[in-house]
Amino acid sequence: MKKRIFALALSLLLFAALFPAYALAEGETAPIEITDAAGMLAIADDPAGHYLLAADIDMSGVDWLPIPFSGTFDGGGHVLYNLSITRVSEDTSITYDGCHRGYHTVYASLFSYVENALIENLTLLNVKVNVTTDQPCFAASIAGHMEYSEISGCTVSGRIFVQAESRQCGVGGIAGFGNGLIQNCDLNVELTVVATPSDFKCEQYLGGVLANGYADIDGCSVVLAGYASVHGYAHNGGLVGLDDINPKNREHSGYVKNCTLDASISFYEETDDRRAYCKAYIGEKQNKSAIVSGNETIRFISNESTDYSRPILPDMDENPVYEAVVTAPRDTAFGYTTYINPNSGYSYTDDYTAPAHTPGEWITEVEPTYESEGVKRQYCEECGALLAEETIPKLVAVSSCKIDRDSLSLPYASAVQLTAEVLPADAEDGSVTWSSSDESVASVSQTGLVTAEGIGSAVITCRSNDGFASSACSVEVYYTTKQKIVRYVLFGWLWDR
Repeated sequence: MKKRIFALALSLLLFAALFPAYALAEGETAPIEITDAAGMLAIADDPAGHYLLAADIDMSGVDWLPIPFSGTFDGGGHVLYNLSITRVSEDTSITYDGCHRGYHTVYASLFSYVENALIENLTLLNVKVNVTTDQPCFAASIAGHMEYSEISGCTVSGRIFVQAESRQCGVGGIAGFGNGLIQNCDLNVELTVVATPSDFKCEQYLGGVLANGYADIDGCSVVLAGYASVHGYAHNGGLVGLDDINPKNREHSGYVKNCTLDASISFYEETDDRRAYCKAYIGEKQNKSAIVSGNETIRFISNESTDYSRPILPDMDENPVYEAVVTAPRDTAFGYTTYINPNSGYSYTDDYTAPAHTPGEWITEVEPTYESEGVKRQYCEECGALLAEETIPKLVAVSSCKIDRDSLSLPYASAVQLTAEVLPADAEDGSVTWSSSDESVASVSQTGLVTAEGIGSAVITCRSNDGFASSACSVEVYYTTKQKIVRYVLFGWLWDR
């Protein structure tokens, strides 16, 4: 009995190893694998589904509309690149300002309202958010509004911009508003928020990780260039703009810990009752019990302006002209284009391309012969990987080298030019060699010029240098009557000797 149980257990383990998709907990389904932009768009049809990114995906040209999400999304270590968001979400939810006034809010991010969700191991490369709205709005890379959700192990780089004429707006590197857990994420982001003038004051939030809320943040690395212009109240932080109290769980103190920060924030706040929150980790800390510990500041610059005449932007050149410098992709590195304004010194990267090998010169590794094909190969200059292989056709032999004459009769001391037609025209070696069977009778140059050297017979041969074809021309050399008389007079009896 024990042997049978052991054998059954062993079989199950082997089955699970060979077929991991079936080795799931009872009732659990395998995640849906996403390999292209169409698969990303299809998330909208099942926002509570379980997804696995199974390939790097170029999102160029995709008109992305932020999607509400309540499932799991595993980036699988893959990259979504060139994601562009120019529309705010169709769905809304309530977000709160520092006085806990609620606003119906729209979002500009990969996912709009994220609830009870897990998003992990995702890389967003060159995410670009650029929206203008008259509604309360939060813009971010991954989640506009997160509730009881976790975002973990994600990497984000890009530029996020929102311009709003409303009572509340903000921009965050990972999330705009909300709660949950954000941990072990790496960010290199440019965040810009412009709260345009209106007849009411705007509450503005900017945070390298989270703009506004009470999410726990742990182990994140942030490189931030922030720009905020507000006709109202500014809340700017290298990690969190406003760390609020959780109204549903006031016993939860929350934390912002173990993060590293390299940031500069330029901002202005136009209001009579100035607050001007701008600090390294948390702009305004309303939750006094929140734990802020273990964080490291590499650099933090707070640059406040009192010029309210125009928004503070990454490039303050009013008429920028950019020069483009292309960096080619490498084996494990994306290519991209750097756009540089030489007048202001501002630059940004865009138009990323997938990693690719660097093709080297073709190398002939097996020379072709007249009997067999050759082989040439192309390798990556960087890593040596074989990229391509081609056969080299057999060498083409000369099939015919026909002399234009079959025979010649030449007077002594005269010359005549012979020519030879070599076929086929694409023969590997179309050159020929001329020779004479008797140079004392008829000599021949290597251009085919035959010279009569003495009385008698000879054979002129033309042979292809590859040795596959030849032809011949017989030559008879004789004296003319005049030559005979001259020789008899001059040489006399010696003539016949």
